Amino acid sequence: MKHLKENNQTYVSHIKFVWKIALYMLISSCFLLIHGLLPFLHIPKLFSLEGMVHKIKKWDNYIKVTKLKKEKY
Repeated sequence: MKHLKENNQTYVSHIKFVWKIALYMLISSCFLLIHGLLPFLHIPKLFSLEGMVHKIKKWDNYIKVTKLKKEKY
């Protein structure tokens, strides 16, 4: 598949990576929805907007590094 080759990933590594992101975003969304209804409840830092930005930057860097590895070979 073209997308997998462009990102230097196997099908299994791709699905693990994407599902990890999807699960994290799902959990974060649940915390945010609950916090919206009950604003006195604290959102764990890992699942807060600040935590989400940090994780997204980390995943973006992973993708860039993975693509660079492909270009070197």
